[in-house]
Amino acid sequence: PATRDDMLQTIEEEGTRLARYVSNLLDMTRIEAGTIEPAREWIDPSDVVREAAEMGRRNHPEAKIETSIADRMPLITGDAVLLQQVLFNLIDNAVKHAGGEPITLYARPDAADIMISVTDLGKGIPTGELTKIFEKFFRGGGKSDGRVIGTGLGLAIAKGFVEAMGGTISATSPAVRKRGTRFTIRLPIPPQPDLEREN
Repeated sequence: PATRDDMLQTIEEEGTRLARYVSNLLDMTRIEAGTIEPAREWIDPSDVVREAAEMGRRNHPEAKIETSIADRMPLITGDAVLLQQVLFNLIDNAVKHAGGEPITLYARPDAADIMISVTDLGKGIPTGELTKIFEKFFRGGGKSDGRVIGTGLGLAIAKGFVEAMGGTISATSPAVRKRGTRFTIRLPIPPQPDLEREN
């Protein structure tokens, strides 16, 4: 029974990994074909950040995922599903490199943009790789034991989704006290709707 349970767990984990890989390939194909048409709906970025963090905790119960969200965040127009997928990809990537250190999601207005960042305190990204990490199939860094991890699609997909919503994404390393990496998403703040008039 113990061997059977171990094999079933392995099958489940590998099935989940394969499903995510196929999904990433399909997303990348849509990006390259220019067929992604994000929804243009009013969304509260605070809600999306919280939902992405919770999704990260469910998928990585061992990880320490924290959030810091400004009060009264402006609404933005975009696609909540795509934005949540972007943030989950960044969280998933951070967990692989954080070495057990906390991962933090920040969200706040910054001038004419909403700024959302995902920061880990891992070993960081070498300077020579910062310009390559958003390229398809690029797999830099790796775990502390030297193993290269991931498919090299998560960050490329994140970049494609963010740009499809009219935003930008960038990476900074080191991020905090000469450690870690910070990914920063900027999305424009449109003129706010008159919710009282709409209601």
